[in-house]
Amino acid sequence: MSTTFECAWQNKMILIAWGKTTENSCWQQIRRNLVHDDLLKYNGNSRIQQRQKCRYLAYFLLKQLLQEAEISTALLNKIERTVSGRPHFQAEHVDFNISHSSDWVAVILKVSNKEQKSVVGIDIELPVRSRNYTALLTQFTAKSEQNWFEKQSNKEASFYRIWCLREAVLKSQGVGIAKLSSIEHNPLDLQINTPFCPQGELIFTSELPFYLAYFSNRNAQKVRYFLLQHDKLIEEKLNKQLKYQVN
Repeated sequence: MSTTFECAWQNKMILIAWGKTTENSCWQQIRRNLVHDDLLKYNGNSRIQQRQKCRYLAYFLLKQLLQEAEISTALLNKIERTVSGRPHFQAEHVDFNISHSSDWVAVILKVSNKEQKSVVGIDIELPVRSRNYTALLTQFTAKSEQNWFEKQSNKEASFYRIWCLREAVLKSQGVGIAKLSSIEHNPLDLQINTPFCPQGELIFTSELPFYLAYFSNRNAQKVRYFLLQHDKLIEEKLNKQLKYQVN
């Protein structure tokens, strides 16, 4: 194992990258022998084709983030799944999570010290149609949270803040949206409580083309953000973030 590889594993870091399938062609260039068989199956359904493009792009982004963290991309050949179907690496101190909405794909990678377990979750949402936010919230939020929502001037941003925070937390454990109502959200104190997630930090931002939330079980020494543009990662800065404590 090289010195560079060893040093990279010793640093706590979070890397997040996002890109659009319609603006990048890299998903077409991924070598067949590096992609799982189920990603290579052709289906004439346009929605399924779009999902496959997103999965290709997610794989490419994950590979780029591993390289950025100076970690061997051989880990890509050692992806396993939990009982609930959540993909993860064999090495517990390296974790990743993927989200996509419409043509956008986002990937989060976390590297911790070898003796520490990494847990991350990410959710992005690109609104494509209007919704009855008030009616939706009655299905999975407490009355106090609904009252807070009704007082907000930006209903769309407030709804996706409520939604994305929950999704990011649940995805960190491979838990589905059936458990949305189990999460207690206090927007005034920036606190999330849930039995389906360890302690950690949760970030939400509305400054991108989509809404973004991500969870990490431990604070990272460094968080870096990247936009994939013309098949290359360009480092970005996020300036407007809400920081939540979880449990």
